[in-house]
Amino acid sequence: MAIWRQQAPDSDLLPALKHWFEGPVGRQLLKEEKQLLQDSLKGVFGRSLLELSLVTQTLASRPDGIHRHYSIGPAVQRDLGRALDAVADFTQLPIANESQDAVVLHHLLEFVANPHNMLREIERITVPHGRVLIVGFNPFSLLGLQLQFRGRLQRNSVWQQHALTTYRLIDWLHLLGFEVNHCWYGFHRLPLSKPAWCMRHRWPPPELIKKLPVGGSFVLSATKYRAPVTPIKMKWRRETMVNVRPLGAAREGCLNSTQSESQ
Repeated sequence: MAIWRQQAPDSDLLPALKHWFEGPVGRQLLKEEKQLLQDSLKGVFGRSLLELSLVTQTLASRPDGIHRHYSIGPAVQRDLGRALDAVADFTQLPIANESQDAVVLHHLLEFVANPHNMLREIERITVPHGRVLIVGFNPFSLLGLQLQFRGRLQRNSVWQQHALTTYRLIDWLHLLGFEVNHCWYGFHRLPLSKPAWCMRHRWPPPELIKKLPVGGSFVLSATKYRAPVTPIKMKWRRETMVNVRPLGAAREGCLNSTQSESQ
C-alpha cells in the first residue's frame, strides 16, 4: 500500500494556492490550461459536467452538448470567493453512482490525502462512456521541479503535493476501466515572473507544442468503458410436477393388468 505525503489542511492550503494562482506564473498557467480544457471538451455531450478544482476561478467552459455545469467544494472555497453549487468534502462527494457525463479534476489529485481513492470516487460517479479530464503539474518540467524543491526546502510549506506522473495516472485509469484519449501539455515556459518578458513571450500555438512532454502542466483525457453493473431480477416460477412412479411399482402394475386380461 502506498504511503502518501501528509497534506496541509484546507484552511492553509486553499488560501496559499489562491495567492499563487493570482501571481504572474499562476495566471499564465491558468490561461493555457483553460485553452487545453476547452479543446479537450469538444464533442462531449450529456446532462452534467462536474468541475472539482482547488482554485477560485471557473476553468471549464460548458460545451454545447452539456446541459448543466456545476462545481462542488469545501466551505473554505466559498469563503474565498468561489461560486459553489454544493458544499462538500472532495473525498466524499454527495453524488449518485454513474450520474456524471464529464468530470474535470483541476490540480486535485496532487493535494488530497489519497489520490488513488479519489480517483475511485470519480470512477463511481462517472457514467459509462463518460469523460474524465485530469489537470496536474508535470513533475518532469521546470515548473514541477521548482514546486517540489519549495516543498522539500520548507517542511511546513503547502507545496507538499504528490508528484504524480502521467504514466502512473494512466496505469490507475486502466485498472479502473478507463481508456486514455490523449495527454496534452501546456506552459512551455520558464517558471519565472522576473524579468517580465518570460510571461509575455509568445510561444508557438498550442496545436504545435501541446504534445511535447516538457510543459509545466498536463491535461489527461480518458473515457470510461466499464459496463454498468445492474442487478437482474430472477423470475421464479413453479415447475409442473411429473408423476413418476417407482420402477418396481410400474412392473407390479403391468403384471396385475396382464393377469386380469388372461382371466
